[in-house]
Formats: sequence, structure tokens, C-alpha cells
Amino acid sequence: MTMTSRFRTLYWSILLLPAVAGAQAAGQPNFLILLTDDQRWDTLGSYREGNPIETPHIDRLANEGVRFENGFVTTPICVASRASILTGRYASNARVHQFQTLMPADVFERTYNMLLEEAGYFTGQLGKYGVKITQEQQGRHSFWDAQEGQGPKFREYQGRTLHDSEWLTVRTEDFLDALPEGRPFALQVNYKAPHGTSCPAPEDEGALADVYFERHPKDTDEMAERVPAFVRTSFLEVCYRQEFNDGVDDHNPFVREYFEKIMSVERSVGHIVALLEERGLADNTVIIFLSDHGVHFGEKQLYGKWTPFDASLRVPFIVYDPRPGAARGAVRDEMVLNIDIAPTLMDLAGLPVPEYMDGRSMHPLIEEASQTADLEWRDHFFFEHFTSPARVKYIPRNEGIRTATGKYVHWIDPQCDEEEFYDLVRDPEEVDNLIGDPEMAPRVARLRGIFGEWRTSNPRNYNYDVYEGHRPQSLAPEIDWERFAASRPEEFEQIREQVERLGVTWEQAMDDWEIRYKISSHAGYWY
Repeated sequence: MTMTSRFRTLYWSILLLPAVAGAQAAGQPNFLILLTDDQRWDTLGSYREGNPIETPHIDRLANEGVRFENGFVTTPICVASRASILTGRYASNARVHQFQTLMPADVFERTYNMLLEEAGYFTGQLGKYGVKITQEQQGRHSFWDAQEGQGPKFREYQGRTLHDSEWLTVRTEDFLDALPEGRPFALQVNYKAPHGTSCPAPEDEGALADVYFERHPKDTDEMAERVPAFVRTSFLEVCYRQEFNDGVDDHNPFVREYFEKIMSVERSVGHIVALLEERGLADNTVIIFLSDHGVHFGEKQLYGKWTPFDASLRVPFIVYDPRPGAARGAVRDEMVLNIDIAPTLMDLAGLPVPEYMDGRSMHPLIEEASQTADLEWRDHFFFEHFTSPARVKYIPRNEGIRTATGKYVHWIDPQCDEEEFYDLVRDPEEVDNLIGDPEMAPRVARLRGIFGEWRTSNPRNYNYDVYEGHRPQSLAPEIDWERFAASRPEEFEQIREQVERLGVTWEQAMDDWEIRYKISSHAGYWY
């Protein structure tokens, strides 16, 4: 530990000492955060009847705790969403947008892990942490067995080959074995499932082979025509054709595997809760279950996340607090966000919630007394998505604001500066873009204004690194072609050949959307 780190730890220890002492005297709770990857909100029995799989262990958390009907993420991609969970901040304020981008040191110091660690908690991260940090920062956690990337489907551990979900169960047991007696803990278990890079556990593979899944009602050519062309022809369309439809216009293999993957998470959750009960920890452990983002299932012929639509932003969101005074079997309609996790943990631990956190503590929403109380809560939230790492095709960037009744969307890529507005009361499936409807003009103006004020206070800070990045940062607003040629000669040559083939200027290759699209498509590189 460096001298600066020692001083920082001493500073926080002194600052938080009164709060920590009081919280411990009152019985400081343990925290278990269960985070899945790419899980839709409606894939659990507690959220939708008639699912093809049973999820009794996860449903028990919902049925004995609080199930939020309107749980959302503020950025629908794993790296940024996970940074928001850790920091309680919007992506622009956490300054983490892209894969393999090191979390800024000042941001890392303010993650809930570090704040709880400095307050005396035994902290841990298992599985897909998802955000790049240094080895020294990893070592600042009490228990670390995580990685920034996807991680393997199977792991060799103590002479056994374990599926990722089972491995996470075993490592959770190791974490609990290492827990010092009397010390509170905060553990985040990061499942790989049901992400496309994961797989069903051997015992679940083929379990749904005989189940037939009807197409989503909005999975039609007519609905697809309502999506902006630059979105319809983006990486989402590639994923829809190749991954979701298996390249042969059949979505069933994908959807069957998707639910089979969740089966291993369900089993793991049951085992982990049993471990807590065996050790006498269950009655004092707050469990939060959510996903890092949702995913499209063919709606408007899209697959993947990355969009401003609810299929991408909405997630299962459950808070189970077994302690006296907490709500039991409650269902709440308030909009809760991934950025609410960190401030909630701080609040429940009896620690001050830092002012720099953008989220809010959900403590008032999970108290038993709050079920009849008229609580003041947020009536809107902001979303933003800047990451666009696809080499095959670009992913359109977007931002906007969602309320309980409407959504304003701003597509922000060069040449694609467009807006959308949806009336979520009449059109919850987000089919009819009413941005040009005169009757909607006052509502659009209001949301555009609220969002504009927020963006001014929370400016975009995405770095369009088309020169040195580990992968293309597509659709930069401008490019220094000489620098690009020097740093990426192979890609420059591919683009140059297409510029000459089409007989266009370099200005057109940069500023004309149709020409730029043709060049990128034929070059196999989106710039």
C-alpha cells in the first residue's frame, strides 16, 4: 500500500468512525449483490407467468422481499452499467464508457467496494467484474477472483471442471469460509449467464429442446420499418439475423439456450442462500438481484442491447431484506436504477451517502412502513449510450430521458442527429414515434428541455479514440487521416481503396452519411 493509500484509508476511517460504530452497534447488515448478464426483466416466474422454466429460489427473494416492476439501467451495456452499479453514478460521471478503458483512479476510490472496505466491511468480487482496474486496485478488496472480460464458460478448480455458475457458488463458499468472525461483508457475484458468450450447464443443456417459442408480436417487417434506417442497418440487425435467428430464420435454438442458461443461475442462487442459512448469516444479509441490462427478443427485428428502448433498459430488480421492519412480499412501481445500488448499500450500512452519487438510496422503498406512505420519488431518469465497439457494423449512440408516461430519445452519431418521442401510456411497446405530432410538441419540448439542462450539468466525456484504441471506436465526428494512416495503416488502406473505387473525396467519405456507410460496409471497418 502506498503512502497516499495509507493516508486515504486513515482519513476515511477517522471520518466514518462514529457512523461505523453506531451502525455496528445496531447490527450492521451483510450485502449480497447477485448480478446477471443480458437478462430480460420478464424471464423470471415472479415477473411473468407462463415462463418455460421455474425460478423458485429467485422468486422466493421477490415474494419475501420487494419486487420492483420498473427497474432500469442508465446505460445498456455491461462495462458502463457495471461501473454505474459500483459508483452510483451515470456513465458520464463515472467516466467509463468503453471496454478495456481503465477506471479513473478518483472514481475507483469512490466505488461502494472501497467505501465499505474502508468502513470495515469484508468486500469481494467474483466472476465478471466487467471494468478494467489495476492489480493494485484489485488487491484493495478483501477477496478478489474476478476479471474485466467475459471469462470462460468452464473453469478448472481444485481438480474439477466447473460450469461458471457452479464455480461462482463454490467461490462464494470460499469467500464465506474466509470471512473473519464478526465482520460484516459485501459480496458481488457476477454471473456470466445468460450472455451470448455463456452456455447452459451440462445438466440443463437440451432441457427445453421440445419447447416451441412463438415470435414476439412486434417481430415483423412492418414493425422493423418504423425503426430509423441507421439503427435497422446497424449491428443490432446483424445480431438479429445471425445470433438471434441462428442465421436460418429460426429463433428457437437461441431462446431455448437463453432460458437454459438462467436455470444454472437459479440453482446457484438457491445454493448460495442455503450457505448463508447454514452459517447463521441469512437473517442479517440483504440480497439484491438484478441484471446489468436487458436485451431485445426480436422486437422490431432487433436483437442485442445498446438501444434506448425498454427491452434494453429494463431489468429484473429485487431487494430482499430479512431484517425486522423491512417489507415482505411487496411490489412497487417506482422507477429504480442501477445507480441506486451504491447509495442504498451505504445507507443500509449506516454510512453517509456521498453527494457525488447520482442515484438514491432505496431504503425508504423497502421499509415495511413505506407501503402505505406517500413517498416522494423520482419521476424521470436519464439514459446514455456512447460505446460503439463493433468492427462488423457500428452501434448507434443515443441518450435521452424516460418518465412514467413518455420517452424522449436523441440519436447522437454524426449524420444521424435525430429524435424520437413515445407516449408510453398508449404505446408501451414503443412503436409509434410521435416526434412530429403537433399534439405532442409541448411534451417533447418539456422533456427536451429537462434533458438539455441535465446534459449541460453532466457533459458528455466520451473519447472517440479511432487511433490508439484496442478496437475501432466507430463513427468519430472527425478524423485526422494522416494520423489515422500512421496508427492504423491496414484499416486506412481498406478505406482508401473504397474512396478511389467510388470516386469520392475524403471530405465526402467523412461528411456524407450514405457514402460513409458504403465505404464502411465494403471496407469491413466502421470509422
